[in-house]
Amino acid sequence: MKRTLIQNGIVVTDNHAAQYDIAVTGDRIEALRILGGFSPDEFDEIIDAEGLIVMPGLVEPHVHFDAPFMGGTTDHDMLTGTKACAYGGITTVISFSNQPKGASLIQNVKDWDEKNRGRAYIDWSMHGLVYDASEQTLRDISELVQIGVPTYKCFTTYRHAGRLMDDDSMLRVLEATAECGGMLMVHCEHDATCEYLTKKAVDEGHTSWINHARSRPARAEDMAIQRVVDLLKTVPARTYIVHASTAGSVQIIGKAQADGVPILAETCTHYLMLTEDMLQGENGYLYICSPPLRTKHDIEQLWNAVHLGPLSVVSSDDAGLPSDMRRELAQGRFDKVPSGMPGVEPRLTLLYTEGVKKNRIDLPKLVELTSSEPARLFGLPQKGSLEPGSDADIVLFDPDVEWTMSAATLHMNTDFCPFEGKRVSGKAKTLLCRGEVVLRDFELVGSSFHGQRVYRKL
Repeated sequence: MKRTLIQNGIVVTDNHAAQYDIAVTGDRIEALRILGGFSPDEFDEIIDAEGLIVMPGLVEPHVHFDAPFMGGTTDHDMLTGTKACAYGGITTVISFSNQPKGASLIQNVKDWDEKNRGRAYIDWSMHGLVYDASEQTLRDISELVQIGVPTYKCFTTYRHAGRLMDDDSMLRVLEATAECGGMLMVHCEHDATCEYLTKKAVDEGHTSWINHARSRPARAEDMAIQRVVDLLKTVPARTYIVHASTAGSVQIIGKAQADGVPILAETCTHYLMLTEDMLQGENGYLYICSPPLRTKHDIEQLWNAVHLGPLSVVSSDDAGLPSDMRRELAQGRFDKVPSGMPGVEPRLTLLYTEGVKKNRIDLPKLVELTSSEPARLFGLPQKGSLEPGSDADIVLFDPDVEWTMSAATLHMNTDFCPFEGKRVSGKAKTLLCRGEVVLRDFELVGSSFHGQRVYRKL
């Protein structure tokens, strides 16, 4: 098997940062030794990491590839999405399934396996989507866990689209989750509040983009999260709140964890960077996502929560759609805009620029939030680590590259960047996925036939 030596870099794990050399044999990490601890003559390839930060490849647990929504389809499919992932230092990505209501979750997994063979530069997995608590759905949940897809998401909103999970149904799904050892992911917004405020705004002629944020207020998210917490006290089951965006949500989740409720949570890059002010103006529709962007106060509290808890992960929730499509579907109304923004590639650079360089988090915490914790929580024991025996998923990050982030300087399949014009620091220079170099000197060199579906077990 090929042996590769990565030398002279600053190696960062979730609890340590120091100079080490890393030996890779085949697709696994063989060993770490202090600087100069290996003989270069014993290796087939030497990668010089001097001046670079060497980390476990990122795990991205929340994207929507090839997903239909509100009349549109997201920008990224598996091929273009995993290409963007590679440029963003990501070696494993988990996308949501996209079966219509009533269709088989299990068949959807099989279809994705077939459809995406030879279309992934990095490793990938998927989550299920759960719309109800029918007997078929409950059987599917058990089978999903058995076939390596132990996580699945439901919604407390989108009644109009047939996605709302009521309390009775959620209790049944929680019971099935506890029995089969899975994890339920929940999109939390109080549907009645959002629908009432949306209808009121439209009826009164308040259809400009900013009304998206005003019709889906922070209290709607907080109410829904509190309801999930209350249900978990009746039926405890491992639960993960996706895209927490409010100061209140952090308090609710933290208190629930202190009370022993089995609840975990993430936030997303855009909630740490952008405010609802982005929805003001002609192009505000491009910044519509659900939950909406919030306030500076929320941003401050979210940074505290990723630093100290209770938030465990920062994901991207990549779900952009073509700008022209969004504008045409919107017809000038905030309530008709398909929600979602692209963001899978910028995550590492933005967290380094806004987090590490501004002393909000340190490098080990960056690794924890983007690699080791998502790997642990989502059942990927071979990922997110530089321990010997782990998959050789490694990113070499150049912290000294200064550049301007834009749709033109990124590699996402989109004409829009939410962080357009932002001066940033750092970029993934070289990326290995299971020992194969996918990105070398900032250029994609890997094969779309390399990425494999990973079978997960919590």
